[in-house]
Amino acid sequence: MPALLAHDLVKTYGDRTVLDGVSLTAAPGVRIGLIGENGAGKSTLLRLLAGVEEPDAGTVERPPDLGFGHQQLPFPGSATVAAVVDDALREARAVLRDLDDLTTRLPADPGLLGVYGERLEWAQDHDAWDADRRAARTLDGLGLAGIDLGRPLDTLSGGQRSRVGLAALLVRRPAALLLDEPTNHLSPALADELEEVLGSSPGAVVVASHDRWLRRRWTGRVIALPAGGWSAETRPPRGRNRAR
Repeated sequence: MPALLAHDLVKTYGDRTVLDGVSLTAAPGVRIGLIGENGAGKSTLLRLLAGVEEPDAGTVERPPDLGFGHQQLPFPGSATVAAVVDDALREARAVLRDLDDLTTRLPADPGLLGVYGERLEWAQDHDAWDADRRAARTLDGLGLAGIDLGRPLDTLSGGQRSRVGLAALLVRRPAALLLDEPTNHLSPALADELEEVLGSSPGAVVVASHDRWLRRRWTGRVIALPAGGWSAETRPPRGRNRAR
C-alpha cells in the first residue's frame, strides 16, 4: 500500500489563511488524529488530502484507493443497506474469483504467475478471505447488527445512514482512510468500538475529531491545530507542522 503524502499545503479563503506550509506523511498502518477548535482547519486539511478541494499551493500524493468519510453515500435513497455492503465487498470478492480462476489456469499458462502474484498480494493486504465476516462484525460494532439489510436507505435515520456509510468504508480497508468527526452519530461505547476497528486497519488513517475522544482512546499520533488555523503568525516552530 502506498503512503499518503502532503507537502507545504497552503489554503486561503478570502483574506484568511487557514493552512500555511502544512506537510504530512501517513504511511500504511500510521494513524493520525487531528484536533482543534472549529475553524482551525481540520476539515479543510482532510478535503485537501482527499482531493475534494485543491490547495492554493503545495502538493498531495494520494493512493488511488482512498476513502473519505465526509462524502455522502453514492447511492439513491431506494438502494438497500445490502447494496451498500455488497458494493464495499465487490472488489474483495472479485479478486478472490480471479485467484480461483488463475489457480486453475496457471499449470497450462505459467505466464500468468505475475498477475496471480499481484492479485494475491492485494488479497493479503485487504484480508479478502475474511471480508464477509468482517462486514457483519463491523455492522455489529457500529450498532447496526439488528438492521434489516433489505431496508432502503431513505427509511433510515440520518445517524443510521452515516453509520452504514462508515461501515462500508471500514469494510473496504482502503490504502488511506480519512474520517471527519466519525463519532458524531455514535454512543461512547460505539466510539470505543470504532477505535478498535481503526486500530486493525492496514492503511493510513487520518481522523479529525473532538479532543475528548482522541485523548481518551487514541493510540496513534495526535496533532493539535491552533485556533484560527496554521498561518504565518500561528505556525508552530519549524518542523512541528510536519506530521509523520
